[in-house]
Amino acid sequence: MYKEGISAVLLAYGEADNLRHLLPRLKTNLQKTGEAFEIVVVDAKDPIDDSSAVCASFDVIYVNQEEPHFGGAFRTAIRYARYNKFLIMDADGSHNPDVIPAIHRKFYEGYDLVIGSRYVKGGVTNDSKLSILMSRTLNFIFRICLGIKAHDISTDFRMYHTEQLIETETHCKHYDVLQEVLLQLKMRKPDMKIGEVPITFNKRLAGESKRQLIPFILSYIRSLFNLTLLRMAGTKKRQELYRNILLYLMFGLIAAGIDYFVFVLLISGSFANRAEIANIIGAVCGFVFTFSTNTFLNFKKNDRILQRLISYGSITILGLIVSTGAISLLKETMDLKILKVLVLVGIAAIQFALNRLITYRA
Repeated sequence: MYKEGISAVLLAYGEADNLRHLLPRLKTNLQKTGEAFEIVVVDAKDPIDDSSAVCASFDVIYVNQEEPHFGGAFRTAIRYARYNKFLIMDADGSHNPDVIPAIHRKFYEGYDLVIGSRYVKGGVTNDSKLSILMSRTLNFIFRICLGIKAHDISTDFRMYHTEQLIETETHCKHYDVLQEVLLQLKMRKPDMKIGEVPITFNKRLAGESKRQLIPFILSYIRSLFNLTLLRMAGTKKRQELYRNILLYLMFGLIAAGIDYFVFVLLISGSFANRAEIANIIGAVCGFVFTFSTNTFLNFKKNDRILQRLISYGSITILGLIVSTGAISLLKETMDLKILKVLVLVGIAAIQFALNRLITYRA
């Protein structure tokens, strides 16, 4: 049971200089709420500055994160919170603590979550034009795909109910945990109410950003895919199934294109009267591609490669026998190209089921 009050959290990796300026302002504005409060600073497992000493000088709680990356620091902070309201904000000075009383008042209007937003009326961002473009694009795409009714879902200036957070399971490692937690909360409470308070987002006071552009972009692309699946599927187990199906289809379509291209190329030349052989050659080309991609990228099974190759190959041969038989039986009754497409679709469904149950079961 959480005590009545606010746990104010700062995820601070190498932010000692900024903490010296931020902590006294944070305390002043938390006092304006009239609630009991604590300040928790979460630093890296291996600190690179004197943040612990700074925290001690201001009598705030200092902990080292128990999991790596931003997402790990976020989950560590949730575990250390003792009060029933969880306030999180940037530790680099880009979020103005003066907005805290307004966020607190909004929270008491009955919202499950209140966001300090750059993109509602009155909100301002002083970031670079490229960063603003990326941020707005990211917000638009995630808002549509995840069904989150808020203007700014990529900022971490937020107030939550701590109890709702502790019951929410997140897995994202980087800043994408900010979208993941919103989706998880929404899935637990579909009528979740999100409030937004306008803020001015400033450039950091001191130091350099820890955000790396390429890993940042890749993590968001991966998370958009996985979180959209989670929203569609509803459970982690079903999400994994949907993910397997979609990737299998994607790789299968590419392989089918390779297979089809080789088949058409061959029957247009010296294999015009040997469609069965052309079908076999095309299928082998597709097999090489799909086994590699499904083993290492989809089902991510790096062990027992020979055993999996034999299993996958056997299922492919079974499909090849069926597809070749179908082409042999039906080639005089319909166009070969249309027949090939129909055979590919049917065989793909059968092979997915068999490979998931046999080739990649463990």
